[in-house]
Amino acid sequence: MQKIDRKPKEISTNEIMPKKSILKNEIVKSIMFSIVASISVIIISLEISSVVESTMIKDVGIIFGIMVGVIPLTIHQLREVQRRDSVDRNMPVFLLALLSSVQSGSNLIKAIEQAADRNLGALTPELKNLKANISWGTPLEDAFENFAKRTGTRVSRRVTVLLEMAMKIGGDVSENLEMIQKHVSEMQNIEKSRKSALQPYTYTIYISFAVFLAVAVLLTTSFFTEIEKVQDGLLAAGSGKDGLFGSLADMDVSKLESALFNMAIIEAVFGGVAAGKIGSGSYVAGTKHVVVMIIMAVIAFNVS
Repeated sequence: MQKIDRKPKEISTNEIMPKKSILKNEIVKSIMFSIVASISVIIISLEISSVVESTMIKDVGIIFGIMVGVIPLTIHQLREVQRRDSVDRNMPVFLLALLSSVQSGSNLIKAIEQAADRNLGALTPELKNLKANISWGTPLEDAFENFAKRTGTRVSRRVTVLLEMAMKIGGDVSENLEMIQKHVSEMQNIEKSRKSALQPYTYTIYISFAVFLAVAVLLTTSFFTEIEKVQDGLLAAGSGKDGLFGSLADMDVSKLESALFNMAIIEAVFGGVAAGKIGSGSYVAGTKHVVVMIIMAVIAFNVS
């Protein structure tokens, strides 16, 4: 009797794992390239600043050198956040697909295999991997654990635990799936409400940073300019440190401007991290806000 090859043709771990390893290699290469580029930008800026004797060029060069090293990691983080959002967004649709398949007469394992053929965004490759593991005889606990690790979201881990419990306990699987689907939908609605409620606080951080930049620019273009005029007048009169405004003679205006610029960078870093935590629930997600605020600060001080 001829044996039937039950290995699925849709996907195999030999196809999945190399893709992950290739992706990791690309990430490592991009990190190494960004580090080399970052060091190169910093060294070039230091050389130029020593020739031109400008502290602003040195500060801007160091900041952009650091940004060159951070931006690739930021892009990778944004892609990962988008992937996880896609997984969580399609999880209720996946549960509805399981529910409809079970109600039509399929068991839960067959329903999972059928759901893997649907277009569920970033969740589809993980479902195909789960389908392959189940069809090859991998224990269900190990297959679900691997699925939860690959998706990497809190919602998927919770759904995985609930599905395992539904399979172990038995009973009315359709009713259990309906309860799980409602639970996940309520969780996502609560998360959406939280983000919409906290969104104004992110705008507040940007507004306060813009106000700080406006005040700094006004000081640089108006107040510090008048100080320089007073210094020029004192030097022309030869009064030096004598007189009513003698204390202004030794004041280094460039250091004041550099101090304001450094304060703007510090506020951009802490404000961006706080905006990421408030808006996305992750400090790492705040790197994009940090980059945007630093660019705003560099443009504001250089244009002024």
